[in-house]
Amino acid sequence: MKYTNPSSPEFWEALAKAKECDDINKKCLKPETWDKAAATYDDLEKCKDYQDQINTILNILQQKGVLDKKNIVIDVACGTGTYAVKMAPYVKEVVALDISKGMLGELRKKIERYSLKNIKIINEDWMNFSSENKFDLVFCSMTPLLRSVHTIKKFIKISSRYIGIVTWAGVRKNMLLNEVSKKIFGKPFEQKGQDITFIFNYLYSLGFAPNLTFFTGCWERIRKADEQIRNLIWRLEMKRSLSQEEKDIVEKIVYEHQDKDGYVRAITTVRTCFMFIDKKQAKESFDCF
Repeated sequence: MKYTNPSSPEFWEALAKAKECDDINKKCLKPETWDKAAATYDDLEKCKDYQDQINTILNILQQKGVLDKKNIVIDVACGTGTYAVKMAPYVKEVVALDISKGMLGELRKKIERYSLKNIKIINEDWMNFSSENKFDLVFCSMTPLLRSVHTIKKFIKISSRYIGIVTWAGVRKNMLLNEVSKKIFGKPFEQKGQDITFIFNYLYSLGFAPNLTFFTGCWERIRKADEQIRNLIWRLEMKRSLSQEEKDIVEKIVYEHQDKDGYVRAITTVRTCFMFIDKKQAKESFDCF
């Protein structure tokens, strides 16, 4: 009965387990996958809608009193450190953990650029990571690790109080990627990231009271045509390796979209969500007195 009851944690654990073993998920958890994307990963930081999301999330954390000089934060699957470098000036320390040496290499450049002294980098697989100490805030953004119940349980275990999760909320449509995918696979590219629905319901079933903030927008990446080609091939090869003929199809379509200066715009329509959890606030704790 517990596996068919949505109010039980076992229901959501069984649902998540069924999604963990697909081929795309396995590739998403390999360091070489993210090493390939590291060099142009921060192109998105030029996008206003993306920057607005980051700033709003940081403001929420400040309003909640999380970004405090006494606090230590762990940024799980930190990537190039988009959030880590912005939180660092306001906290005691940020532990930036990622499996990809390429991503962490980009983070090290930012640390040097901004003269940050309180970011500790750990190049390790999250699945193998352990810590005797707890963190005031456990934070992560847009990571395939969220497909695993193990990750959520571990967040709860190593957080002394706060958890912050940024992930997808039902909408993720890249027109250029879909155009190429239709030519090669015969259908739009299927995005399999774990939706906020699972994470919210699982935590709620455990007795927590997550707060949700939603964002909608258009994430624009403007790249040279050859960079856009490499990125699209990288995305498509999450499904399977492409033949040379298929790579030529990608190249042809991208060149058809380039402007007079050789740049190509790729726009992704998104809805995302920031989930904030205060472990001291249970779902039954609200009253009017």
